[in-house]
Amino acid sequence: MTGMGMKRDLRDDRGVGVITVIMVMAVMSALTITATVLTVNNVGNSRRDRQALAAIATSEAGVTQAIQYLRGGNLAALTCTEPPAGSAPGATCTGATQSWISATNPKQVRVDGGIGGCVASSDCFKVWIGTVMPFVPNCPGRHASPPVQCFGTYRVHSTGISGNGPGARRVAVDLQVTPYTFPLGVFSEQGFSGNGNVGVHSESIFTAGCMANRQDDSNPGSGTQFQYDIVNSRPVIDLFYDQPAAAHAVGNISTSNTSCGGGREIHASAVCNPTFRFDQDGQGGPLTGGDGCYGRYTRSDGSIYPTTSKFTAQDLQNIGYRPRGLTDAEYDALKAQAQAEGTYNISTGSISAQLTSLAAAGISSPVLYFDTSSISLRGTDFPSSFLRALNSTANCGTNSVTIVVTGPGHDLSYQGGNTAPYLVAAIFVPDGTLTGTGGRNTIGTVFAKTVDLGGNIDFYLDNCFASNPPGAALEVHVTGFREDDSTDVN
Repeated sequence: MTGMGMKRDLRDDRGVGVITVIMVMAVMSALTITATVLTVNNVGNSRRDRQALAAIATSEAGVTQAIQYLRGGNLAALTCTEPPAGSAPGATCTGATQSWISATNPKQVRVDGGIGGCVASSDCFKVWIGTVMPFVPNCPGRHASPPVQCFGTYRVHSTGISGNGPGARRVAVDLQVTPYTFPLGVFSEQGFSGNGNVGVHSESIFTAGCMANRQDDSNPGSGTQFQYDIVNSRPVIDLFYDQPAAAHAVGNISTSNTSCGGGREIHASAVCNPTFRFDQDGQGGPLTGGDGCYGRYTRSDGSIYPTTSKFTAQDLQNIGYRPRGLTDAEYDALKAQAQAEGTYNISTGSISAQLTSLAAAGISSPVLYFDTSSISLRGTDFPSSFLRALNSTANCGTNSVTIVVTGPGHDLSYQGGNTAPYLVAAIFVPDGTLTGTGGRNTIGTVFAKTVDLGGNIDFYLDNCFASNPPGAALEVHVTGFREDDSTDVN
């Protein structure tokens, strides 16, 4: 019996061993499954993280593309009014086709460079631009102490998609947009000479030097004159600065057609010269009530002008002057844009065709950049789409060109006819002379080391240009960046 009992105990031990082995195998299987699940989940999380990072990078690329669109375009084209927080985009932000101003059909760009909109399993971005506050050229800030720039605020909505989701990310970026900082108008660094009949309309003349051949605006004749408003007995209003257009010189202003001196300086005998009551120069001084000059114009913000006929180097700096007009980085940016557009040191015979091609591609504000020699341009070098008549509409949508000629002694000669349509341009000749002959008229702004004008030449500013300066000459600053999680973008 004792032997039989021992055999039964051994059989019982063998049963316990089987159960133990099964339990160990079950635990091992569970651990293996758990490890596999964790591994799969980690791989999935890593993939999703990569997609999310790629989507964020793609959405930021959309913002960069939107900035390039602004610098190559026209602010008037941004007709989508940014909706209030929590509200859906309104009727101005809809469209049947893809557009930079349509929230319902935003611009779509594939990162791989493919043609057409976003497709499955591709990295792409969808972007549209809303106008928070449009650019206003003559804001009250221009007359603050110290003055500040006027600017517009635009919001870029960019959705980046990596592999068509679920790594989609949306960002909203605020952009502050303002013209490059330089004296807006007709500027000459070393001096201004206007031989012949030179007319300036709705903008002012600025110079760090002196100005010769200044003539009475109310009595048409030769010399430099501003368009005169007979009804109000003053020059017409400068659309950038909201005050009568006038001459502002750190040196002297003279009626002599040969020099800035000779006893013919407009402030040689008194700080108030009733013939040139809005002009300011280095010989001027504080004005007083009742002298015939003080406070003859009230700006829209309630401030009065002028209070002094003196103009100093500090005054020039206050309105944005710096040597050569723009910074080296800004000239480099304009040069890079011209290189990308195929207009860097382009032959004059090719300008018209290339500008026409760029306009057809949606680039309405290209750059012509020359830095190897002086250049001579004529009105016939430009296609008709870059020429127009005067336009008093602020929200116009027309083409304009930025012309840059740099390098020591490199000059720009510009000539042609003086009947509409006129070239629309921002012109920079920071190291040489802008010579205007033959009566060529221009709508826009000028910055040159020296200005020497002859013949029957006119410079114009209108509401169309003032409210929509060339995109290439705009500063664009990012002032706000946030990821927009208000709606599902997967």
